[in-house]
Amino acid sequence: MRINKLVITDFGPYRGRNEIELTSNNDSPIVLFGGKNGAGKTTLFEAIGFCLHGKSSLGRRTARKEYEQTVRSKFHDYPDGKADSATVRLEFEYAHMGEVDHYSVERSWRDRGKSIAEELELRRNGQIPSELNEDQWRDFLKELVPPGVSQLFFFDGEKIQELASAVESDADFEDSIYSLLGLDLIERLDTDLSIYISRKLDESGVEGINEEIQELRNERDGFQQDLDDLQHQKEEKEERLHQLKSQIDIKESKLAREGGSYADKREELKQSRAELNASIEQREEQVREIAMGSYPFTLAPDLCEAVVDRLKSETKRQNKLTARDELTDELDDVLGDNEVWQETNIPEDQACEVAERIQKELQGRLEIDGGEPELAHQFSETQRQEIYSLVDKALNDVPQQLSRVTDKLEQETRELQDVEAGLGKAPDEEIISPLIEDLNELTEQKGAIKSRLCELEEEISKTQTKLERKENEIENKLDEKTHVEDVSERANLATDVRDAVQDFRDELAKKKLRKLETKLSERYITLSNKGNFYDEIEIDEETLDISIKTIHGNKKSHTELSAGERQIFATSLLWALAQISDRPLPFIVDTPLGRLDNDHRDNLITHFFPEAAHQVIIFSTDTEIDNSQYQKLEDYISRAYHLEYNETEGRTIASEGYFWSEDHENQQSLEEITS
Repeated sequence: MRINKLVITDFGPYRGRNEIELTSNNDSPIVLFGGKNGAGKTTLFEAIGFCLHGKSSLGRRTARKEYEQTVRSKFHDYPDGKADSATVRLEFEYAHMGEVDHYSVERSWRDRGKSIAEELELRRNGQIPSELNEDQWRDFLKELVPPGVSQLFFFDGEKIQELASAVESDADFEDSIYSLLGLDLIERLDTDLSIYISRKLDESGVEGINEEIQELRNERDGFQQDLDDLQHQKEEKEERLHQLKSQIDIKESKLAREGGSYADKREELKQSRAELNASIEQREEQVREIAMGSYPFTLAPDLCEAVVDRLKSETKRQNKLTARDELTDELDDVLGDNEVWQETNIPEDQACEVAERIQKELQGRLEIDGGEPELAHQFSETQRQEIYSLVDKALNDVPQQLSRVTDKLEQETRELQDVEAGLGKAPDEEIISPLIEDLNELTEQKGAIKSRLCELEEEISKTQTKLERKENEIENKLDEKTHVEDVSERANLATDVRDAVQDFRDELAKKKLRKLETKLSERYITLSNKGNFYDEIEIDEETLDISIKTIHGNKKSHTELSAGERQIFATSLLWALAQISDRPLPFIVDTPLGRLDNDHRDNLITHFFPEAAHQVIIFSTDTEIDNSQYQKLEDYISRAYHLEYNETEGRTIASEGYFWSEDHENQQSLEEITS
């Protein structure tokens, strides 16, 4: 399995749709995420588990209500409230039998108030597998990536600590080891065999079995009688249906000869005639309205233009008279002002003569031409504009409007003539109507019989199923009668099988433990800062006690390790278990170096991360994988991302590049420039 892309929408601190490319190659298997606490690293880690396993990602014992509460808490917080839905989609490749298939798994949740509605969509090579339903998709995913096995590959620092504590205290460690080694299936088989043996031993003899068989046979006979009756009804209905089809064919032929096609159109033609008559009446009314309006002016364009010219001439003369009167009044005021005369050199006794001379000269110059016509009307400016508008409409708009209406009237009149001609071709309803009524009645009977035939076929199918089920019950009961006598023999045989299963389990467990012992030794010596001091790790087959053997031959219990050494030991154990599980899954590690010293960190950086799997996805803080450690990993990194939570916007933004990578520094520089 190789993960290619994670698409997360309104999940945790990630607002809207966020696409994150996760492709890597074998030479550079690492995809590194960097972010400070609260930036959303664990959210991405959890999103992958939620997408693949849903409720199972929280553990087998997680209740549905608890799961829904957890999912609801993951919905993104917007400034105006929580989102009502979230979606996670994972795209990955999976090789099986030499063939590589491309999968996409999308799991979405919607808040319904009291509950959470969950939808799952699985696509293989871009297509929804038609051979699987949604429930089977879930089983398919569990088979593809089992939740128990995925815990070996998808782990965080806290789970490492839990595993280290479990190993230290031996709490449920044996069950966990057997489960992770794939031995739990054999354990379930052993349990099932024990239940089978107990049930068989508790069974009594054949008392009452004969009565049960007779009762089943009576019920079977009843179902057989019901089936015979239904088959008879079906045959009668099929015969009647055949007769009706012949009668319908005869009626349709006669109707065609009588002009049925025209008769079918009669009602449509009548409707068209009514609509056209109404429209023609409306057009005629429009013509009358135009004629009663400004249309008469259209008939005398020369007179209308003369009226406009006369009004314009009158307006011009009126403006001249007004100007003359205003100027004369103003001149009288000026000549009567003594201060004006005092500013001139004209003697006082000559002032009156000069004033009269100016007035006389001005009146002569402002004299209105007596040849112009007198004002015929005292129109206001608003009234003149209304007259101008009326004349313009009469000479320009009204003819066009009238033309459009009359053209439409002529078109509809022609259409009405065609409709009337069509109605004339239609035969008399008195001839056609009885034929149509008969045909409709026959068709209705045909439909009713076909509907009843469908009901009968469904009843027959259900009755056949009941009959077959009852036959199976009788057969099973007869088998029970035959075999119940040798229950003891069967129980003994099951006991032998259980013993064989237990022997096989023990031998397989020894084989798996030896393989785990070898892998665990290799991995722990590689990751430990005392690799030169330790020689191998031994696991007791009976107690599963784990001890570490030194190069001097001394044994040291794993419980004597320091806290950091226990974490390294637990990591080595997971690595070894993952390898012997034979599942080509990627490692996904959250907060991997929390409590480790520098030497142990360097060992994980140098050996575990580059070698753990074909793809390793790491979620780290800047203190776990610092600048120097990043430099050691850089050659093995295909992709690096920086997760940063924006408190102002209330969301996490993912950008390319780790804390100290060149891409991240360039991104920061760009953000500083643009800001």
